[in-house]
Amino acid sequence: MQNKNRIEAMKNQKILPLIITMSVPAICANVANAIYNFVDRFFVGHYVSTDALGSIGLIFPLHNLTSALIIMLSIGGSVLMSRALGEAKQSEADKAFTNITVMAIVLAVCISLIFMVFTEPLVTLCGGTKSSGLFDLAVTYLRITAIGQFFIIVNLALAATIRAEGNTKYAMIVTLTGAVLNSLVDPVLIIGFHMGLAGAAWSTVFSQIVSCGLSFLYFYRGKSIIRWSGKGAIDLQVMIRILSLGAAPAIFQGLSFLNNTLINHFLMHYGNEALGENGGDLAISAISVISSIESFAIMFIMGMNNALSVIISFNYGMKQYDRVKKTTLTGQVIAMVVSVFVWSMMMFFPKSLFYLFSEDTALAEYGVHALHYGKLFVFGLGFQTLASMYYSSIKRPGRAVLISISRNGLFLIPALLIVPGLYGLNGVLACTSISDGCSLLLVAVMYFYGIRELNREIRAKAGRPETRRQE
Repeated sequence: MQNKNRIEAMKNQKILPLIITMSVPAICANVANAIYNFVDRFFVGHYVSTDALGSIGLIFPLHNLTSALIIMLSIGGSVLMSRALGEAKQSEADKAFTNITVMAIVLAVCISLIFMVFTEPLVTLCGGTKSSGLFDLAVTYLRITAIGQFFIIVNLALAATIRAEGNTKYAMIVTLTGAVLNSLVDPVLIIGFHMGLAGAAWSTVFSQIVSCGLSFLYFYRGKSIIRWSGKGAIDLQVMIRILSLGAAPAIFQGLSFLNNTLINHFLMHYGNEALGENGGDLAISAISVISSIESFAIMFIMGMNNALSVIISFNYGMKQYDRVKKTTLTGQVIAMVVSVFVWSMMMFFPKSLFYLFSEDTALAEYGVHALHYGKLFVFGLGFQTLASMYYSSIKRPGRAVLISISRNGLFLIPALLIVPGLYGLNGVLACTSISDGCSLLLVAVMYFYGIRELNREIRAKAGRPETRRQE
């Protein structure tokens, strides 16, 4: 009965209450992931050192890379499973889940091994140099957290399935449990046992293992609508379809890996040049704090993204286009409010944000400068992310990919290759604002064109057919 109620709600419940019901648990779960980073950086910044704080930021591009792969599985799988449930095709939903699980396990093993074996080359790839005070600390942190990569990848794939069938509350509990444990264990290991940065890393690994175990229990105890179909359901074509549906948001994160790697290299080079010895370390540490602040907005929006993609895919599969329109527009309003709030904090109260992470005045002063140069258009972050998700959810992956690459590829990469050479360290910081502004204009045009197409679908269903343009 509970499973039928979840599906009935996606078909008939009023949109705003449905979004709240579906999004709040997903948002809490995703914000809990941001809390992992915040708690680690809070205790590391206050009780270890500024360099230790910067070392976490130095390897952050690797987080972008693993996130891209996880998102490709979870978003693509969620869309496929939700659409199958909306079309009452239980066997297809089960088959999708089976293939997602297999892909997640294979990916998790590969990522963990790569991070363990190639730790030092990966830190160098991210912009670290052996002469930097960040290098050895980053190697220590990455080598330990590599163990947790297996559990976090498998856990997020399972959690995506739990959300796809509408049980976002359990998915929230799983992630919140891990975040709370991390918050409790961090000070014990860092302060109580004097383990420093290694304590933060081990605390994160322990929390990820517990979260993964809770997700596994959900399926093991038979609480799920969607079930394992057996080895015979493993299908390469289904895997390819999952990857294609999740490609757009994954490309966004994948380009973040490339861009953050370039930014780290430029910050190290131009920082040492403009700020003197260890200036690159200071610049990277400042960007590390900024990424932690921004991650709360990103995780909130991605929590909405996960829930909205389920609602939109389900109703698009049932041809309930009016509900699709209401869902995407309502989501955009909420995301804009959150993005504007974060932008306001960055622009008007920047120093207070930095003191949350460290009492280092040099870090705070440079960080304020970096925020004002690099985050002028953060208020558009939610709009761009949800516009890409909308097109993925209605089976328009080409447009979704274009939106995804516009912010982190089409405009940012050329800016990074040109502007820093002209304006040095300030040019590195300004590149993100240049890219965000240009992308915002392009995405606005594409999204509102898509809403016009959706209006034609609504009118056609009401009995006033119009010629529908093909993409």
